[in-house]
Amino acid sequence: MFPRKYRVHIFLTVIALGIIFFSWRSHQPGQQRIDASEVVISSFLELVDAGQYEQSWESCAAYLKNETPQQEWVKYFSAVRSVAGKLLVRKQFKISYTKSNDEGIPNGEYMVYHYESNFQNKDHLIETVTVMLEPDNLWRIASYSIK
Repeated sequence: MFPRKYRVHIFLTVIALGIIFFSWRSHQPGQQRIDASEVVISSFLELVDAGQYEQSWESCAAYLKNETPQQEWVKYFSAVRSVAGKLLVRKQFKISYTKSNDEGIPNGEYMVYHYESNFQNKDHLIETVTVMLEPDNLWRIASYSIK
């Protein structure tokens, strides 16, 4: 077997790896959270793609509604979509999960979805949609951007 001094090092390494793995695992969402947030985002994107910007605003988190009046929301999407044109293809390429307690952002859980999207007039745009888990335990849209 290993000499005593190496067994202590191996033991400490195993403990450290366990702590790292547990910490990493505890910061990952469960499949139920991912599935629930994906349903919300899919519904939201369907509304936006159909030009139903007022209804898409209704699916947003209270935080976003307080920060962005519905008229501004509609104006933003109308401008962006008039330039980009009709959606041709959207492909998700990244999901990230975080918990926030930063100043200026409501405390809570967030999922950020990134899509590479091709539109009629613009190719290779990146759409980023963030959902947050609200106090009623429902995911709602917290932000949307396209670049």
